[in-house]
Amino acid sequence: MGYGILEIGAQTRQQGMAGLRDAASREQEVETANKSLKSARKTQTMSSIGTGAAVGTMVMPGLGTAIGAGIGFLADSLF
Repeated sequence: MGYGILEIGAQTRQQGMAGLRDAASREQEVETANKSLKSARKTQTMSSIGTGAAVGTMVMPGLGTAIGAGIGFLADSLF
């Protein structure tokens, strides 16, 4: 009939392996999403620093660039 204890064991093993593959796939998706979020955050920080530096340069070329970059970094950190 095909309902022997060995066949039931094999089916159970196959289901367990499918569950492990599913879990590994989801873990990989989470890791990829976390890497993407980290990269986006770094890009946002660099953009804020660049914007601050540009505004600082417009206000006071030279020293204003460094001050503006610092303010841009702080503003990104706060928000």
